[in-house]
Amino acid sequence: MTHLYADDDYLDYYQFEHDPFSDHRASFKFFSAKRQSVLVEMQHIARYSNLMLVVTGPQGSGKTVLRQFLVASAAENVKNIVISASASADAAAMLQQVNIALGLQGSEIADVLAHIEDMLAAGHEVHVIVDNAEYLEESALLFFQRIAQGVNDACARVFVFSDSSICPLLEKVADNSDLHHVIALEPWDQQETVEYIEQRLMASGQDLDIFTDEQLEDIFEQSQGWPGRINSAAKAVLVEQMTGKGAVVKKAATPIPYKHLAILTVLVIALLLMWLLQSPDSERTTEQTAVPVPTEQTSQPATAVNNAQSQTIQRELSLEPTPVTVDLAEKPESQPQVQPTAPAVVVTAPAAAVSQPPVEVVQPAPVVKKPVPAVQPARPAPAPVKPIVVQKPAPAPAPVVSSAGQNQWYTQQASSRYTLQVLATSSEARARNFVQQNPAQYHYFRKQHQGQALYVVTSGSFIDRAAALVGVNRLPENLRKDKPWPRSMLSIQQELR
Repeated sequence: MTHLYADDDYLDYYQFEHDPFSDHRASFKFFSAKRQSVLVEMQHIARYSNLMLVVTGPQGSGKTVLRQFLVASAAENVKNIVISASASADAAAMLQQVNIALGLQGSEIADVLAHIEDMLAAGHEVHVIVDNAEYLEESALLFFQRIAQGVNDACARVFVFSDSSICPLLEKVADNSDLHHVIALEPWDQQETVEYIEQRLMASGQDLDIFTDEQLEDIFEQSQGWPGRINSAAKAVLVEQMTGKGAVVKKAATPIPYKHLAILTVLVIALLLMWLLQSPDSERTTEQTAVPVPTEQTSQPATAVNNAQSQTIQRELSLEPTPVTVDLAEKPESQPQVQPTAPAVVVTAPAAAVSQPPVEVVQPAPVVKKPVPAVQPARPAPAPVKPIVVQKPAPAPAPVVSSAGQNQWYTQQASSRYTLQVLATSSEARARNFVQQNPAQYHYFRKQHQGQALYVVTSGSFIDRAAALVGVNRLPENLRKDKPWPRSMLSIQQELR
């Protein structure tokens, strides 16, 4: 990573499908308004004039990308001759390269123009595109200026890309004639810089949240809005984050916010105070309320009363043999701190018999603190009932998940669909357990990473990337913290193959 080249660690760490800040991504299709207007201006001037078009800008200003799109946007009937100049590039060297591109051998400028005229008659145009033109010598510039002017409207369209050092030599070659048109590229402002970075990240399967606002501002200050410098600065920030040298590492565990720590601290203090306040009170309450009930004392007075009643009845029955009616009054409930009297037992004989005055036997009742319940006749203890043991059916074993079966699921998906990568681990058991918790939603596949097996867990199957991004919000919060990202089924199927 010393030279900032993307390797497997860099791509896997940020979950990139490819390096978003590579200088040679020909498939990257982003143009700000400033760059698009330059391309339109070049095509317009080339169509309606014989001027040599010169695009200037410092290194990293986007000249190479603009040249690539100029070639890519050309019509089918255009013959593009792309020349990359080097040191000591004179007219002879440039003529030789044009001859090779046109299939000519040892031809002079007049022969080249004649051949171009024949191609125009056949409906074909010739575009000569020169990169790194700051290395061109004066004779080479005169050669390109000559074939741009042509003869009898038979000419080539010449596009030159260079830094600003070529301008004095152009003035010298033109000799105050209107033979060329210079377009100076301008840097992007901060908003355009952020849009450029966002488009680069989206093309590689990530989003702008990978950078903080401070990092984006720092990238703009370092690059001054020049695209090539933006790529270098942005990649340097990512590499510093990955190696632990950056100020912010988004892939590391997210620290608990300060406000959450404050809330937790307040809760702990409140619980501690409640425990301290409640502990003495609870002990005192226990001492006051935990008064044992004198079981033996309450049972003895009840027995004494019953014995007294039984003896009184027996004495009355022994006085007269005639049948008697016994009325037993209920014993009134005792009140706190009041000495209750025992219930009176009255024996009444019938009228024919000798009447006896009622005998009232009063037995002193012991002091009890609580009312004594009436003595109930003993009931036979119910037969013990055997508990009915209901055996629960054993849970069905979880379905066995294998990587081979999971791979088949991925191969059956349409390559245009997307899924969300939520986990990557070197343990297949961890990936399998994760999938078994919700097999209808999660799947995993096996890939090779630096010579070792890596198991990647994905969630869902979406019709396109936009639907996959919406699906991120439906994942559990603990998965959203790890920044799940959309992956095309095509990329996974390629890895499986």
